[in-house]
Amino acid sequence: MNAHNKSVDRDEVLFAFHQACERPTAEQIIEWIARYPQFAEDIRAHAAVSRDWAAREGVSVAEAGEAMLARGYSNALNALYNAEIKASSPAPASAAQTFHEMLAARGKEVFQLANELDIARGVLADLFNGWMLEPIRKRLIQAVVVSVTSTREAFDTALQLALKNPRLGQAKADKALTVTPRSCDEIIRDSNMSPERRHYWLEED
Repeated sequence: MNAHNKSVDRDEVLFAFHQACERPTAEQIIEWIARYPQFAEDIRAHAAVSRDWAAREGVSVAEAGEAMLARGYSNALNALYNAEIKASSPAPASAAQTFHEMLAARGKEVFQLANELDIARGVLADLFNGWMLEPIRKRLIQAVVVSVTSTREAFDTALQLALKNPRLGQAKADKALTVTPRSCDEIIRDSNMSPERRHYWLEED
């Protein structure tokens, strides 16, 4: 019964998606996936077919084969990826922002973002505080860009601001606190994450 209801719900969502988005854009795909994350793969697949059919308007009708479906699905995923990397804010920032300012603008703290991304808090803290040397792992860059609704350019600017102005914690006793910047990979390997999570953030995309 539950499986039947789930199937019906999925069909209703896909039908509504088809009616609302005859030729779905990357932004519409993202919006519907955010509303119905449990049907993300179905929405992507449906969008891929819709986009491919829309592109063939005016062309002699041909049966949708595996190659056509795969190509359409790939095109939809590419559009979705590009939209996530852009992830532009509603209004462009008038001045360069630090990582901490971008987080504050989203009403988040470092530990909250770390929980969302399932990454060690210390890894993000080192990145945001200017203690992580370049190059930064692409997977980490993409996660931060998407999560703070920023752009790759804004990320690069914030990274340079962090590296030029590293943030230090409070010094203990009479000793000044010093931090030695380390590579991204070294910081991830030395984190308290499980081996599986460390492997996830270190593997190539």
